[in-house]
Amino acid sequence: MTDIDKDWLSSKYARSFAAVELVVGGVNRTYRVREAANTFYLRLYRKSGRPLPQIAAEICLLTEFKGDAEVAVSRPVAAKDGTYVLEVAWGGESRLACLFESVEGDGFDLTRAGMEQFGAALARLHLAMPTIIGGEVRSLDPVAIVQDSLQALHRIRQSKDVARKIAHDYLATLQRPELRALPSGLCHGDAWTGNVRVHQGRAGFFDFDDFGRGPLAIDLGTAAWHLADEGPASDGLITALVTGYEKIRPLSALEKDALPLFMQFAEIRSLLFLARYCVLTDEMWAYTFQRAGCMFGKLRNF
Repeated sequence: MTDIDKDWLSSKYARSFAAVELVVGGVNRTYRVREAANTFYLRLYRKSGRPLPQIAAEICLLTEFKGDAEVAVSRPVAAKDGTYVLEVAWGGESRLACLFESVEGDGFDLTRAGMEQFGAALARLHLAMPTIIGGEVRSLDPVAIVQDSLQALHRIRQSKDVARKIAHDYLATLQRPELRALPSGLCHGDAWTGNVRVHQGRAGFFDFDDFGRGPLAIDLGTAAWHLADEGPASDGLITALVTGYEKIRPLSALEKDALPLFMQFAEIRSLLFLARYCVLTDEMWAYTFQRAGCMFGKLRNF
């Protein structure tokens, strides 16, 4: 059972889809779309926060990306009229949607060797990104995003202690003038092992919903943040991630110094998303803020 009309979708793409299955619910809904031996993924974009010009920029990035033997991206699929973005009736409202090719392959092993390979793949993605694309590219300005997060957290009753740490300690550090010189470019925005598959040595990245232009350390810090909960193994995995990245794109001393800040920045972006788009129980907020407090209570060096 699905809430997307299979026959309607088939008519839009002049294809014969056999099944449409929900695989990820929530704010951004993702459906697996099957056609004989082919598999695609349909993304229903959240109803607020992603205006059409930003989605158009994502489509432009993915169509213009120059893949090679080592790195690729999930390409959007054009409808029969040549457009990439559809209006879909869902839940009594109109949502924007796009169909994407499936990325085949396996995930990276959660080992030091696997994280070295993932780090190298992320660096290759950064080096292969186009410099100029059409559409409205989101600005990933760390200071502005932190300030937006503080405004969103202000509405959450239990956020007082964490918000104080962010405002009084973290934000001042992030505003150091030298950080404005960090190498910048197009970032994936949610770079972690769940958004990439590897097949015959070629890494295929997908889910660019959070992409934008900002310091490249955002992606590396996000990837490290996703490894921070791996218990005693986390430090070794993060070190391997950075080692692998530097084999392809060496980091400056400033980037290495700033990387712990961008791990914490990933935590803040997570809090912003939860506060802006999700409804959590008091118990879940308490757990979330306890975890965030631990993240802001420690820094590590690379």
